[in-house]
Amino acid sequence: MWVYYGIMAGFILGFYDFWTKKAMTGNDIFPVVFFSSFFGALFWMPIFIPFTHSGLSGVYIDGVNFHEQLIIFAKSLMMTFSWVFAYFSVRELPMSFSGSVRASGPIWTLVGGSLAFGEFLTPLQMTAVIISIICYYYLSQIGKKEGINTLRSIPMIMMLLATILSSLTTVYDKFIVQQMGISVFTIQAYSSIHRFIIAAALLAISIKFRKRRYHCKWSLYIPLVGISWVLAELIYFFAISDPEASVTYLSIFRRMSLVVGFILSAIFIGEKYFLKKFIVVLFIILSAILLIFKY
Repeated sequence: MWVYYGIMAGFILGFYDFWTKKAMTGNDIFPVVFFSSFFGALFWMPIFIPFTHSGLSGVYIDGVNFHEQLIIFAKSLMMTFSWVFAYFSVRELPMSFSGSVRASGPIWTLVGGSLAFGEFLTPLQMTAVIISIICYYYLSQIGKKEGINTLRSIPMIMMLLATILSSLTTVYDKFIVQQMGISVFTIQAYSSIHRFIIAAALLAISIKFRKRRYHCKWSLYIPLVGISWVLAELIYFFAISDPEASVTYLSIFRRMSLVVGFILSAIFIGEKYFLKKFIVVLFIILSAILLIFKY
């Protein structure tokens, strides 16, 4: 089931990417990060309230000591800064390019998974990964026709930093679940609170040193960003809790969000060079199907 959970998480993340693009349009970064974190924390808040918690069948959190809180906090810190970098990039770039850099995540996760858990791929599996990586690179080359220079674009560099942090978090998540034995709901609940606190602190610090007021136009997309992330992450944690789950595979399945985000962007926002990008996306889908059939 972990394979299907991974694909489902990737599908929801496609909507998350699209809603992030809409939420960031014309808005500053830290307010959106703050409010999306707030709604993500609000999603989990009932689990901390006794009379509300009693109505949530099968959902419970364990008591955690200070050391375990620090371990979860480290995950939350990496994730929040990943959001800050990613939101900046998503606001500035077409979704196909911010998504293509984000989709390089399997490379970093493959390295981390190999070093931490000894996850090595067969030649056929590696071929599928290489095909997807080439596709992502080709998307970046199309970007030059839209005036985006990959190596000199600050938004592209920011997305690369976000992707590396997200990949580190993926490997770290498996360590927390399988090595530390902390339950999925416990990690999710506390991490959502941590992320909200970190986002609030970043917003407060940035307001203190900022010379002008932040611009944040309210829209329904902002709470959708927070809630969709929580749902996708929860499903992803169900996948990673399986002892047979491969973080490299899960990273690839999560990057299927590129396909969903690309289609939504093409329909509702508009993408240049649609046909060329669509062909590349088809190859990405085929490489993912090859990996699925291996399982």
